[in-house]
Amino acid sequence: MREVRGALPFFEKTAVIVGGSRGIGRATAFELARLGANICIIARNEVVLREVKEELEKNRANQEQRMHCISADATIEGQLRPSLESFVDENGCDILINCVGGAIPHYIQDYTLADFEEAVDLNYMSAVISIMSVLPHFMQNGGHIVNISSIAGYLGLIGYAPYSSAKFAVVGLSEALRHELKPFKINVSVVYPPDTNTLTLKMEEETKFEELKLLTAKAKLAQPEYVAKMIVAGIRQRKFNIHVGSSGWINWTKRHLPWLYFWIIDRDLKRSRKRLGKMIDY
Repeated sequence: MREVRGALPFFEKTAVIVGGSRGIGRATAFELARLGANICIIARNEVVLREVKEELEKNRANQEQRMHCISADATIEGQLRPSLESFVDENGCDILINCVGGAIPHYIQDYTLADFEEAVDLNYMSAVISIMSVLPHFMQNGGHIVNISSIAGYLGLIGYAPYSSAKFAVVGLSEALRHELKPFKINVSVVYPPDTNTLTLKMEEETKFEELKLLTAKAKLAQPEYVAKMIVAGIRQRKFNIHVGSSGWINWTKRHLPWLYFWIIDRDLKRSRKRLGKMIDY
């Protein structure tokens, strides 16, 4: 990937990655470490965290880089906020990346209100808590906030009502922060990954119903390492919207040709139901 003129240097920068023990978060931690950044990964499983930290130390660009890990549930303010604030007070922070998230696909009638609340906590409130924890430091020193949304953050599909709602909220939050925090030299980015080859996606596949499997079967699976490179490139260029793979043209179509976008997704759902013998009148 080509270097960007005037790019943000990562040497001696400190990046905090919430949800950094696996998937996109883990891959982004290694990409930033390769470029010379100090890294702090945050997740719940302390054993996995320490294993990843050891791998980061073995693969860092230089011996001066510092690797840290914090065991905390990002959806619980009382766990995450004190630990993160303490880390920032001691080590500083230049880049905050929020990677926590996940979906459990179901038909809408099979969800409960608790399912919606859990989706909001996992996919949205985890980002809010970490941002509010780091915000005082960023308002004094500047920084870069990166929120991982999803293609589902602008594209609502059958089976993803709670997840998509929460990821839409991440986009709204990011836009509001971009507008308000710009005078404080705080950059904001929001990332729209497609389906990515992670453990989270494998768990998601377990509850996908047949129409949804047919709808998503043609989607090209991204690799976490590729998504991480796109995230880092977007940070370098201080992009607000960081699109990955087909995310960009799908977003463009929905914004500029919404009638075509809705026609395509409705057509594909009808075809999927027809193949399964589930004919529903529209």
